[in-house]
Amino acid sequence: MKRKLISILPFVAMMACSSNEQAKELSESNIKNQQFFNVRTAKVLPNEGRLSLKYSGVVEASETTPVSFATAGTVTEVLVAEGQSVRKGQVLAKLDMAGPKNRHQLAVQQQQRAQDAYNRMKPMQENGTLPEIKWVEVETGLEQTTTAVAIAQQGIDDCYLYAPKSGIIGSKSITPGMNILPTAKVMDLVDIQTVYVKIPVPENEVSIFQKGQEATIKIGALDRKVSGQVKEVGVSADFISHTYPVKIEVSNTDLTIKPGMVCEVATHIPSNNEGVLVSNKAVQIGIDGNQYVMVLQNGKVGKRMISITTPIDEYVMVREGLKVGEEVITDGQQKLESGMSVNVIR
Repeated sequence: MKRKLISILPFVAMMACSSNEQAKELSESNIKNQQFFNVRTAKVLPNEGRLSLKYSGVVEASETTPVSFATAGTVTEVLVAEGQSVRKGQVLAKLDMAGPKNRHQLAVQQQQRAQDAYNRMKPMQENGTLPEIKWVEVETGLEQTTTAVAIAQQGIDDCYLYAPKSGIIGSKSITPGMNILPTAKVMDLVDIQTVYVKIPVPENEVSIFQKGQEATIKIGALDRKVSGQVKEVGVSADFISHTYPVKIEVSNTDLTIKPGMVCEVATHIPSNNEGVLVSNKAVQIGIDGNQYVMVLQNGKVGKRMISITTPIDEYVMVREGLKVGEEVITDGQQKLESGMSVNVIR
């Protein structure tokens, strides 16, 4: 009898261990099913064009024209100041004209001698008493001196710096007494009747912008808002920031908006973009790199894979995986698993 008792003890012990493990698993399952995590949720929204993208931008002149002298020389006068309006053809600055005037005077004297020779030789040429080769020399001499006078006069004219078009002096880098090289920029002439607001747009958002699209610009320095239209959408990204330049055209007939002003640009998302909007707080990234959200249905959560097209401020546009009106977890989803019950905090 004792031997039989000893032989069944290991079997009883094994059954007891198995029973304990099953009880533990059942207990953990009950705990999992009964444990409620506190979460916050948000509805999936339709894209109705009522959301907008916001960017920081800088005002630029619609056109900037570098202005330079056509000849070298020493500056004697600067007749304009930065910010001054000028008209086309107005004299902006002058160079020392002593040298060019002397060269012009010498050229005129040579022309007068050539003209005198021409006048004296012409009757002889008409009478046939002047060799043809001599007459050719006289005619050529007069033409050369006439050309020399024109060149010398151009040298004088080049001592004046004229405004190539109407505009405003944006910047200048000359003062009287400076020696100037030809074609070296001495000032900028800007057109700010119309200005551009330039914004950097991330590569995943640039496709939203179309030429002619409306935008609202808030200029902090002027404490005002103005409207504009997208004029240019860049096709070359910045090498460092990987953003594309977008220019928005703004009317500025009162000239109050100045180049360099910092502003905030808001543009509405076109309603024809396919997809729905969901809070970016709901989006999670799995170990495989795929994006997903936890969706609340009938008090329990489920994992849903999604495909994101565009981040939009605090939202992301989801092309597929979600429907309008569905409820997604935005806070407390890190510890959740599919099938868990949750307590929604409103």
